[in-house]
Order: sequence, then structure tokens, then C-alpha cells
Amino acid sequence: MSNTDSEPKDKSDVYRDRNLLALAFVASYAECRARVQVGWWPDTDDVNGEEWAVVWANLPTGQVGWHIRREDVPDGLPKRDPNYDGYTTEEKNERLREWFTVVYESDAVTENPL
Repeated sequence: MSNTDSEPKDKSDVYRDRNLLALAFVASYAECRARVQVGWWPDTDDVNGEEWAVVWANLPTGQVGWHIRREDVPDGLPKRDPNYDGYTTEEKNERLREWFTVVYESDAVTENPL
């Protein structure tokens, strides 16, 4: 199986991506001082067409992004060209793993919520 987001994935690949996203979200909540640059951009490949967008973030460990339906892009998310750096799905997942590992190993995660 290929490691690009433009080709079919099996169910376990999809859930793995989403699980990493959930973990990264929790990490970002704990590390809100990071203020990463985020946005969305129309998908430009021929596979997904104009009905899709890429939501992305520039983390300290590198750029990450996910294809979502264009209609699901929140109104408040800025439309910004991400200057895509060519990462693969494996590279994206490693960047996420590196980022949330640093956050979870720091003092940013606390037992006392706000």
C-alpha cells in the first residue's frame, strides 16, 4: 500500500490517522502557548478534486495536514497557502508523534485543569 493521502487506505490506516489527530489535538490544548500557524487550502490534486480541502498546521516538528470535505472547513479557519513541503503520510504521523511526545513529557500537561 502506498503512503500518500491521494490513494486508498484501509480502515486501520484511517483510524490510525484520526487517532494521531486526536492525540495532537489534546497536546495542542495542553500546549496552547505554542500558537502554531494553521489554515486550510483547496486540494489541488486530480484525485480528490475541488470538493476537498486540506487543513494543515505548521508544528515545531514540521507541517501536517489532512484531507477533509470542503464543506466541513470551519468558517473561522483562515484560508492560507501552506507552502506544502512534500511530506508523506508516514512523515506526517512521525511529526505528530514527535510533537505530542515532547508535550506529554514536559510540564505542559497537568492534573489540574484550568
